[in-house]
Amino acid sequence: IMRVEVKHFGRILPNGNIQFYNNELWQDQRQALAGKEFELILKEKHKRPSLNQFGYYFGCILGVCLTCNEFQHYQTRDEIHKNVFAPMFLSYKIKVVVGKKSWLKDVSRSLADLSKSETSEFIQNVLNFCAQEGIVIPEAESYVDKHYREIDLTK
Repeated sequence: IMRVEVKHFGRILPNGNIQFYNNELWQDQRQALAGKEFELILKEKHKRPSLNQFGYYFGCILGVCLTCNEFQHYQTRDEIHKNVFAPMFLSYKIKVVVGKKSWLKDVSRSLADLSKSETSEFIQNVLNFCAQEGIVIPEAESYVDKHYREIDLTK
């Protein structure tokens, strides 16, 4: 049995009505389900981190850290992220129960699971840590301006 789920995106208007970004798809699906029961889940849309945030974190922050004495025993940016910053700022504990035994386990959230604002907070925590260690990280604007420039190819 194949089940098709269609995600509809939109926004709630100030008067409480729903405005769909693709109203035609919504109307088609409503007609296809006419006379049938349905399930509607309404939640705030997850705003994923931007490519600029990832670029600044992995390219600039971790790139600078990779050149510092404090991180000299790490070979890659990913190692610094996995072994230092993720456990420091993205970890939490879960209780694992198997039979009669239980223990706490450290788990780190993935950067992809964070929202834009959570990613900004994470980056700020990393920047604060680096500042306390005396590691100078360029500001995001100067890094983005230096490495990512829009080029108008129509000229």
